[in-house]
Amino acid sequence: MKHLLALLLLLLPALLRAQPTTTTTTAPPAAPTAMAAAPTAAQAADTAAADDPKPEFFGYVGVYYSYDFNNPASLTRPGFIYSENLHNQIAVNIALLGARYNSRRVRGTFAIQTGTYPDANYGAEPPVFKNIYEAWGGLKVADYLWLDAGIFLSHIGLEGPISRDDLTLTRSIMADNSPYYEAGAKLTYDRGRKWLFTGLLLNGWQVIRDRNQNFGLGWQVQFRPTARLLLNSSTYAGEGRNLPDSVSRRLRYFHNFYLTYDPSPKWKIAAAFDTGWEEKGSGSAGYNAWQGGALIMRRRISKRTAAVARLEYFHDPSGVLAATRAGGLRTVGYSLGFDFLPVARVMLRAEIKQFRDREAVFEKRRTLQASNTAATVLLGLTF
Repeated sequence: MKHLLALLLLLLPALLRAQPTTTTTTAPPAAPTAMAAAPTAAQAADTAAADDPKPEFFGYVGVYYSYDFNNPASLTRPGFIYSENLHNQIAVNIALLGARYNSRRVRGTFAIQTGTYPDANYGAEPPVFKNIYEAWGGLKVADYLWLDAGIFLSHIGLEGPISRDDLTLTRSIMADNSPYYEAGAKLTYDRGRKWLFTGLLLNGWQVIRDRNQNFGLGWQVQFRPTARLLLNSSTYAGEGRNLPDSVSRRLRYFHNFYLTYDPSPKWKIAAAFDTGWEEKGSGSAGYNAWQGGALIMRRRISKRTAAVARLEYFHDPSGVLAATRAGGLRTVGYSLGFDFLPVARVMLRAEIKQFRDREAVFEKRRTLQASNTAATVLLGLTF
């Protein structure tokens, strides 16, 4: 017995030292609980960042030189051309700087601009609006449904004001003579899959400062059946000329359809068609109509080079959108372009384009003729 008690006394320190280890394994796992708290805090931080992200700043400068072989005395391209429209001089078509904000519930964009594009396209706007490229805010009102209001880019057309984002260097006649920008409010339903639906209440046809009490309505439907094919339908109905009600009120109805198709990584094809009607006078039962169409094909030659060709047609005999000395336009256009991307963020583009009309509508020095040819080069910088 004495030997047994002595043995227990010798083992007691070892048992006491081992006790904490035994307690830790049988007690509630405090360490894993503490470890689980760290990811929860990180997730909360990520959620807060997503709800209030930092704005994204962006900018673009497009500098061009265009030579009109008709050598117009006015030093400007024909009056229905609003982008890259100066002759025989180096000019900035558009330079813009802005910021975007996107969170889970709020979004918006504000950007300012200068150049020959706003000079030509915003000529009817008060000076305070001339240098606004975009100024709008939006709120997510339901799942996949956004309400946006302010000044934003048009829901109409395949081609926009920035050459970098278009297949061709210059815009087609139909793009130059349909809205580039709009002011109003819109509801957009977008699940990010095959369909997009937008309804718009607008001040008018490419109008910021409204001069009457007549709104315009617009809607847009996009369908993407595959990753390579996009179909778009855009419509406008409302006042067309932004004149005071006491002067004139002419309703305008317009529809634009376009598609883009990428049959392979090297090829891109786009086609567009416009048609519109406008009342001949206030309350008139008659309408003046116009149509336009374009087919564009772009072929990537290498990682840094591409060639692009365009065929277009614009038929506006009454001069609703494109008035000339002969009344309007019945013009076919052809263009061939080449793109080169020497480094990231820089694009060099060159294009030669010719118009042919049924009438002598193009200024040549101090006379008129039925054709017009111009060559244009552009340097575009994105930052």
